[in-house]
Amino acid sequence: MKQLILKYFAKLVLITEPFVKISDRLDYYIAVVIRLAPIAMLLDLISWWFSENKQFGQFMCMAIFINMIVGAIFHFKNNSFSWPAFFKRNMFMAGSVSVVYVMLEMLRYTAGDNLAGEIFKITIQITTLLYPTSKVMKNIYIMTNGKYPPEFIMKKLYDFEKNGDLKAFFETKNKEE
Repeated sequence: MKQLILKYFAKLVLITEPFVKISDRLDYYIAVVIRLAPIAMLLDLISWWFSENKQFGQFMCMAIFINMIVGAIFHFKNNSFSWPAFFKRNMFMAGSVSVVYVMLEMLRYTAGDNLAGEIFKITIQITTLLYPTSKVMKNIYIMTNGKYPPEFIMKKLYDFEKNGDLKAFFETKNKEE
């Protein structure tokens, strides 16, 4: 990595060197732009996404971090903890959540900026956030012997995982029923 950075830094320096031929300067410039432009575009896109989805991004990072801690505690208590499995499972979760979210987000942008797109965005974010959140809740439910979170919440969670019905997940019964 260090050599790669030095290589491109050297080319940047050579672009400004007055004793280097113009044709060589142009070659260096093109080489730097071709290799660094995609990285700059990707970083700009990520920066834009985080500014547009700051709260969701923060909550997602917190959920994955909390899942790591609760999962480690769960596996320590059950004498099933191992560092390789810990890193493998958490990297897999972070990677799979990221890839699926990006794919679904591309579908959402295809739908456009309208009511359907906004509803789809909310559904994507809740569904994505529920993956690590549900694992945390399940582990805590098992560690507390079913005392917390309450059973009705766990039932709603399991039902949502089966059918994906957000309305039923957030719905509460009327007192008049």
